[in-house]
Amino acid sequence: MSKIRLLQGGSVQHRFDGNGLSRQPLMPEANEEAKLFECTLKAGCVWEPPLFPFREKIQMFFFTNQTGFVRTETQSWNIEQGVFVPDYDRERVALHAGAQDLHFLHIVGGLNDYDRETMANWCIKLPRFRNFDQCVQYTEGFTGDAGSNVTSRLLIEGRACGRWSMGWNEGMGPTFIGEHVHKHLVQWYYVLPDGSFTYIAGGDEQDLGPGSLSYTEANTPHGSRSAEGKRINYIWLELATNGYPVGPDGFPGL
Repeated sequence: MSKIRLLQGGSVQHRFDGNGLSRQPLMPEANEEAKLFECTLKAGCVWEPPLFPFREKIQMFFFTNQTGFVRTETQSWNIEQGVFVPDYDRERVALHAGAQDLHFLHIVGGLNDYDRETMANWCIKLPRFRNFDQCVQYTEGFTGDAGSNVTSRLLIEGRACGRWSMGWNEGMGPTFIGEHVHKHLVQWYYVLPDGSFTYIAGGDEQDLGPGSLSYTEANTPHGSRSAEGKRINYIWLELATNGYPVGPDGFPGL
């Protein structure tokens, strides 16, 4: 049996409501704690997403193209490729599509007692919008330190939103992300519009293109490679299902 749970890009059939919004579920059976939706908001339309009480659920919106703006009751941001996290239900939120259709991934993640306890001590300030260049760049032993040209960014820092984190990997082929294992994390990949690469997990290989979604369980060796003229370009979403392990100092370990 394949180690990769995969939904190929282009397989989602968009259906629009009377407000110009298509919001279609992606791989709903993969993990009961995360609901992912591929969304398109038609040009000139506005959507006010439903909001959730503080620390009940977290929402993340990743925009894949540049058009329109996000508005809360106190702030606004022009939309470009990047992630927006609202401040729960403390402020109304409106997404405004510009002259082009707005495409985005909508993520609704569950929060449990571990999340609430850790976020009571420390969490990121919300609401927050971050584009690629505003996020912390990092490298790992199986990417830049191993000779890969992949650029990695943290969109939502690990442990800053309880068990949830998000990042972005991008690099022009030929390049690679070396094989590695996450002992405590399940992981989704969502391929961005110009992404095209091979994903390897548990010895299985799958070619992923724009709009593809993969889901990988914890403790599965995985990596990626792209050929000449192809590009690794995807966002990753991670969930530490049972929380992060605690180090000897009492704080979460790696």
